[in-house]
Amino acid sequence: MNFIERLVNIVYPPKCIFCQKLLDHDAALHICSACYLKLPLVENRILKTSLDEEENYCDGVVSVFEYTGMVKESLIRFKFYNKPSYYRTYARLLADKIGKVTDVKNYQMVLSVPLHKHKEFSRGYNQARLISKALSRLLKKRECSYLLKRERYTEAQSLMDKQKRNQNVKGAFAVVSPNKVKGKAILLVDDILTTGSTLEECGRVLKQAGAEKVFAVVVATGRK
Repeated sequence: MNFIERLVNIVYPPKCIFCQKLLDHDAALHICSACYLKLPLVENRILKTSLDEEENYCDGVVSVFEYTGMVKESLIRFKFYNKPSYYRTYARLLADKIGKVTDVKNYQMVLSVPLHKHKEFSRGYNQARLISKALSRLLKKRECSYLLKRERYTEAQSLMDKQKRNQNVKGAFAVVSPNKVKGKAILLVDDILTTGSTLEECGRVLKQAGAEKVFAVVVATGRK
């Protein structure tokens, strides 16, 4: 934890991101011991972004949690109820998980799934980008979210089936400077994995732009 983080914790005492219990001001991970023991952790293995037999544009995905119970409630608060500070804990957990399943030295940059500008304006932040920026600092990699942009507005995916999700995000993303991703191995950050449609579409345009490898990292997965 750096000086700024310590100072913020003193002025605004940290709370557990799951039960809101007050924590010590020097807590780097904002999770109380009681909640930590109950977390629905995902084992250290690489998942596929798409379960279909078709090509997976992402070369794998890793998740810290199952998207259920207190994890689901925490992520909903993070995304929709103005709790952006949760990104620090999510990023630390992801950094630890990534180090257990893949060699971080093989990646050159970290970037996040972009939000449409209208959604980002109404929310006040892009939750995936907050995690991506913190993760890049922890892993000592370049943060390059500016290289991936959302071309058009898409409807919320949560109530759609897989086919509709695929159609919804098709052509929704574009790479800004293909020469900057060509030949690069990329860590692609998002908050939740469900069908994998969004991550796969981002992976597709990054691969078409010349990226050598796209490895997705998410806080939680809704996969059983």
